[in-house]
Amino acid sequence: MNFEVKGTVRRFFELLATGLLLGTQTILYAGAATGIMTIPLLPYVYPLLRGDFSGFERQVWAMFFLNTFIVGRIIMVIGVVVLFIAAVQWLWSHHKKLSLFETGVYSKLRHPQFTGIIIVTLGLTVMVLTNGGVSLWMMVGLWFLQVLGYIAIARYEEWRLTKKYSEYKEYKQTVPFLFPIKSPKKIPETLFTILIVTVICIILLSLPYQLIRVYSSMYFPTIWSP
Repeated sequence: MNFEVKGTVRRFFELLATGLLLGTQTILYAGAATGIMTIPLLPYVYPLLRGDFSGFERQVWAMFFLNTFIVGRIIMVIGVVVLFIAAVQWLWSHHKKLSLFETGVYSKLRHPQFTGIIIVTLGLTVMVLTNGGVSLWMMVGLWFLQVLGYIAIARYEEWRLTKKYSEYKEYKQTVPFLFPIKSPKKIPETLFTILIVTVICIILLSLPYQLIRVYSSMYFPTIWSP
């Protein structure tokens, strides 16, 4: 019984940490107090508690309909699809009472759920940078720190699974970590993953966001506005 309680508490804090990392992303800049990625979920929760739904409606509209966000939106949708597939397979495997999930998307990535979330937050970051009015280095740096958080959670989960299942060590040797690229034998897997994230950050710093905004507005007209 004590073991079950500990497991429930552990899963709760894992879920809380994952949610807080994801919750540090918002779309539109709202000032120093409730700005992008300052306090988790505050830009959404605080106005709702006051009964002000206008800001929330604007955030949702911008995320799904504003034409200038088309590039970030495509990236975000890809992440949502990966996350949805991973969640469905996880629930199905859990329903079948499987100890380890090694088939389907879990045969390509050891943590596809985190990969999906990372892609979602990447898309949200591109949206923010396309919107403009924020520090490029700050936004990319904050996304980098977010991904480090997901890497830490995934590593903790693997440490626990390795202690619980002897076959997990073999699974780790054959299936990539967070990205579908096998780590070279001479480079530690965690370091290799961070290097991949660093390359993505360099790409983020190099994208012509003003041109993306202009051409998105030109070729993808907004079909609805609040």
